[in-house]
Amino acid sequence: MSQQQVKYELLESQREKRLKYTSYLQITLLIVLCAASSFIVYMSWTIIYRNSFNYIKLFDVPTLWIHRTHLYSQYLSEYLTLEARGNLNFTTNNQDSALRDLTRHSLGVKELENERIFPSRYGNFIPSERSGKKKLVCYYTAPYDEDSSKNLLPRDIDPHLCTHINVGFANVVNNTLFLDDVLRKTFVEMTALKKINQQLKILIWTGGADTGGFADMVKDHTSRKHFIQSLKSVLETYRIDGIDLDWEFPGGFNRQRQHFSQLLHEIRREYQREHRTYLLTVAVAAPRPIVDVAYDVGEINNYADFINIMTYDYHFYAPSSPFTGINAPLFARENERGLMAMLNLNYSVNYWHEAGMDRDKIVIGLPTYGHSFRLVNPLNRRIGSPSTDFGSTGVLGFTSYSEVCWFQQNNIFVTTVFDNETCSPYTTAGTEWISYDDVQSLECKTKWAKESDFGGVMIYSLNTDDHGLHCRSYDGDNLVSEPQTFPLSRKIHTVLFSNISTMEN
Repeated sequence: MSQQQVKYELLESQREKRLKYTSYLQITLLIVLCAASSFIVYMSWTIIYRNSFNYIKLFDVPTLWIHRTHLYSQYLSEYLTLEARGNLNFTTNNQDSALRDLTRHSLGVKELENERIFPSRYGNFIPSERSGKKKLVCYYTAPYDEDSSKNLLPRDIDPHLCTHINVGFANVVNNTLFLDDVLRKTFVEMTALKKINQQLKILIWTGGADTGGFADMVKDHTSRKHFIQSLKSVLETYRIDGIDLDWEFPGGFNRQRQHFSQLLHEIRREYQREHRTYLLTVAVAAPRPIVDVAYDVGEINNYADFINIMTYDYHFYAPSSPFTGINAPLFARENERGLMAMLNLNYSVNYWHEAGMDRDKIVIGLPTYGHSFRLVNPLNRRIGSPSTDFGSTGVLGFTSYSEVCWFQQNNIFVTTVFDNETCSPYTTAGTEWISYDDVQSLECKTKWAKESDFGGVMIYSLNTDDHGLHCRSYDGDNLVSEPQTFPLSRKIHTVLFSNISTMEN
């Protein structure tokens, strides 16, 4: 091989290396350029999405709702800590009364020797004709701004929609059931609904947080007696059919669980003493960690006509749980284990039944609102995706059905997914992710409640259903069908009372 040929091959080899190096450099620069472009597009979209849309607020969130989620977060965080330490061995079978005792012991909750209440020699005097009848219980928050178009007024409620309407929220002040001017006016107006539907039952909805007026009242017999006397006066004055107690939540400390049972006992005895058939119902927590600590299920079963289980708020944004989740899943998802597998309707209501609550006294709560989340990555939109905060829709993550409809109608690139495992939908666009319920999911859950032969369904609440006709379906520019007020509540009513000739109370 000549010297010239060797030199040529050497130059050729160097040229190929330079070309290869240049190619690598071009590819690297292209990748960097693409990444930078994607980042710029993402940041621009995020800024535009978060700031350019004027989210409407169609519902004022009651402080008790916010308090409830804070307590849920606290309870569940403590239980997850115990579970991680191995102090709790959660199971999903029903043979776990010993485990319930272990749960209380792990949190320092002592079962008092005198916690059981001796039954009256007259019996509990709960009219037998109430059993076996399906109930549709609706919660309604009285309007404090009648001039606001977003508020639901009593005259706008369909009197045939529900069998029971719990009206509130009434506070306890100085051991007395206190009705302000708005509530007094509301109860007067609610009597007009009863004139149209004489089977409709109106209850006063009261209770409170774990501290404050209600918690202070429950502490001793004298204050409870004072409360019961004020309750009787309110029931008689406004011709109300009973009371719904919503204490969020009794604790296993300072005898709160026992005192709550005693309050139920004393109210029932006062009804009995005066030969009254007023209703006594209780709104109770759904998550098992709270049930184990807060309630003597047997005592509640003895004295309450029925319970309304708050089977919602299973998942919401909190610093301790910064990921998306379904508000009211019917069943656990396949990948959920331990405590997470307990956060669903099926587990909660069956746990209450196995703990001693009669099946026909269990009324299953279904929400007409959802929870919004802000995604970390808008491309990761699955259930369980990381989130950084509440979403922009609604207030502190609470979103009414009308607000969900507005979000879907006024945003671009909206994706809605129906999760068959939980029988629940979620909708997302950009960094916004919302878990909610629609007519399809509520039909599914109501059918399950009906086929399982529980006592009925509770709607929480009428205020967050679409009473303002914001939810409209379009095909192009054409309206598909005329919207109805309360579409979610009407779907529940239709499914629950199908094949039943008359609405039962």
